[in-house]
Amino acid sequence: MAKRFLPYSRQSIDKVDIKKITNVLKSDFITQGPNIFDFEKDFAKYVGAKYAVACATGTAALHLSCLALGINKKSRILTSAVTFVASANCAEFLGANVDFVDIDKNTYCINVNELEKKLKQKKIDLVIPVHLCGHSSEMAKIHRLKKKYNFHIIEDSCHALGGKYNNFKVGSCKYSDISTFSFHPVKPITTAEGGMITTNDETIYQKLLLYRTHGIHKNPLKFKNKNLAFDENNQPNRWYYEMDVLGFNYRITDLQAALGKSQLKRINLFTKKRNQIANIYNKNFKNLKNLKIPFKSKKVLHAYHLYTILVDFKKINLSKNKFMKFLFECGIGSQVLYIPVFLQPYYKRKYNYRPNKFPVSMKYYEQALSIPIFYSLKKTEQNLVIKKIKELLS
Repeated sequence: MAKRFLPYSRQSIDKVDIKKITNVLKSDFITQGPNIFDFEKDFAKYVGAKYAVACATGTAALHLSCLALGINKKSRILTSAVTFVASANCAEFLGANVDFVDIDKNTYCINVNELEKKLKQKKIDLVIPVHLCGHSSEMAKIHRLKKKYNFHIIEDSCHALGGKYNNFKVGSCKYSDISTFSFHPVKPITTAEGGMITTNDETIYQKLLLYRTHGIHKNPLKFKNKNLAFDENNQPNRWYYEMDVLGFNYRITDLQAALGKSQLKRINLFTKKRNQIANIYNKNFKNLKNLKIPFKSKKVLHAYHLYTILVDFKKINLSKNKFMKFLFECGIGSQVLYIPVFLQPYYKRKYNYRPNKFPVSMKYYEQALSIPIFYSLKKTEQNLVIKKIKELLS
């Protein structure tokens, strides 16, 4: 029995993080202050992108990105069949038509061959590849398809901060228009709740800033109501602002940004530790019957947001639920990430997708189990996880 409960993932908050938050609480700004700009600047520099826009959540990041790309009720989008619902919902919010692509049997990311089959069938406006568990999708191949079929790309990078693909950091937008991140407590770094968007396109960047804050701007050069905006000397009225488009309150606070900025300084340390934990799991599990360890391409530095094993529960004659219940009773958390989106009642009702059209996704769902991987996981605790899983498989 574990001395403390071991979730599948959790945040790591140190004294420096707490001090940074305390400093903000003692300052003049606890919401729209200087830490937001600093966090955005540091984040863009870290991933190697020109621009970064912090926002309320990873879902908000996806929604804002769709808005900035002009997605609407006439648009068609494709995303991975196995992901969190936000990867599809972000386009549904705008009335777009959403379809799914089966996953690759090794990486669990979008299958590029299946993607091209869909692209040949009808015009697609946007593809949202998901870097599931922290392993990058085949972005170079998807980018080549973009040139051939003319669509936008938003990388759902919520699992993959700290990772690399072809030696480019995830978030650099080397192969995409936009990359989005989440800072939920189980993610590589946290701001409690929060998100980030990166891009190399200045037009997209300006739209993101506008949509993030109600569609309001204070740029005198863009004011439409000249008689209201300027005084008798043609100087901008100090209080004046204009809402030019319908936007949202998707802002992040200065408190959250201060935490994010502090956490970002440790991202390489977090990534290194997660890889060390994954390597120990791999060594202990690689020769086990009825269990498959995660695949890792040579082109990828895995962020290991999740360590997901595939277990043939039928062959061990034990249901997934009983398997998880046994681990839970030992103080070990586990989770199924994720239920294929096309199985959700909303999507079944609206589109009536057939599960047999996504055989790899269905097999993944039947066998996938994410087990503890986080920065503060001790070797003795990991050894317990390994021991208990081996017991269940024997």
